[in-house]
Amino acid sequence: METHGEIENAGDRAPRKPGETRPVWPRNWRKDHVVRSALSAVFYAFEYVTGWFYYLFGSVASFRFFLQLSAVMLFAMGVYGVTIDMEKRQIDRGVREATLLAMIARTHALPDEMGLRALKPSVEALARDGVAMEEIDLSGADLSGANLAGANFRRANLRNAIFVEANLSGADLRSANLNGAVFIRANLTDADLCEADLTGADLAGAVFELAFLENANLSGAELLVADFSNARLHGAILTAANGAYSNFAGADISAANFRDTELQGAVFDGANLGGTRLSQSYNLSDTQVDAACAPADAPPLLPDHIEWTNRRC
Repeated sequence: METHGEIENAGDRAPRKPGETRPVWPRNWRKDHVVRSALSAVFYAFEYVTGWFYYLFGSVASFRFFLQLSAVMLFAMGVYGVTIDMEKRQIDRGVREATLLAMIARTHALPDEMGLRALKPSVEALARDGVAMEEIDLSGADLSGANLAGANFRRANLRNAIFVEANLSGADLRSANLNGAVFIRANLTDADLCEADLTGADLAGAVFELAFLENANLSGAELLVADFSNARLHGAILTAANGAYSNFAGADISAANFRDTELQGAVFDGANLGGTRLSQSYNLSDTQVDAACAPADAPPLLPDHIEWTNRRC
């Protein structure tokens, strides 16, 4: 029969649960065989690491703290990585913009207009990236067929620039110098040209549907078959221009000035002619303005041979 002391000693030798004792690296893990020694090393290493994990995080509270700490560290690393990536992208974009602008300045400075066609890819890239090209000097540049949708050319110098069949829909050209610019068959739908200088510009066949040209100067401009339908030309100056067969249907041309302007075949259906000066225009017939309208207190100034129908907007 076992004594009381032997029973106590046997209880002391009972195996403890994982995590109750500190892991100890086994001293006699090496074997004579090389393969067996390698396998033993892997096994004991795994057991040693696992033992430390149970030792440190064996309790529920410790394990929960470990998970929370890991989550916080992962989140912090993610935020840091995103921040670094955004900063890198901004730096790369700044370098790219500076390079393109330098290329434009260098190419544009060549004598005898050499290399002006090389501007097109650079300007398109800046417009595509949404870079503001305010007050940029692109006078005389050939940007025919360029895709410049939404480009920002506010107060830019685009004098004598060529935009034949270019896409400038939604572009910002407010207060831009477009003196003598060529926009033949260009798309300027919904573009903003308020207070722009289009003196002597060639707009033949260009589309200005829904565009904003309030207080713009189109003196001496070529407007042949240009489309200004539903555009806003309040206060615009169109003196000495060629507006033959141009389309102003649904446009707001109130307070605009058409003195000495050719208007043969021009369409004014549904146009707002409130206070519009048409009295000294050429080849304007009563049938052209029959479908137009104006506020009761601001009738248009028409040639003597045309009687206003008092159609109100």
